[in-house]
Amino acid sequence: MRLPKIALPVSLLVLALGATACKGGPEGTYALDKDEMKKSMEAEIAKMPEDQQGFGKFALVMIAAMDVKLELKKGGEASMTTTKPTLKEGEAPKTETKTGKWRKEGDNVIITAEDGKDMNCAVAEKKLTCTGDKPGKPGMVFQKS
Repeated sequence: MRLPKIALPVSLLVLALGATACKGGPEGTYALDKDEMKKSMEAEIAKMPEDQQGFGKFALVMIAAMDVKLELKKGGEASMTTTKPTLKEGEAPKTETKTGKWRKEGDNVIITAEDGKDMNCAVAEKKLTCTGDKPGKPGMVFQKS
């Protein structure tokens, strides 16, 4: 049995559309990529005057002890949950959740917090690389879980 000449191009189109559909969007749960954050912070600390590097190193310790989850939900809802240690001995870590909205613009995701501040994140593979809200302020890198 011979298939019509159109069968091969249609089959290829269906496969291509299926592959695109499986790629998925940015929706999902992301965790702070501590390794990437450490590399970025160490580079910034090295640029600081020596008498200010102690504070930067303290920030590295805090990042290592933190747990940050970012969730981009279908429909444009976003939430970020941060669990961080306190500086008081014996006190349990504190967890805080902030909500907001997100939207896709080209290869970027813009996350708008409750206070109206935007965080611009470049999307690549399963990573979100978000810029700091002020020049010189480190951004955040998230890995999709």
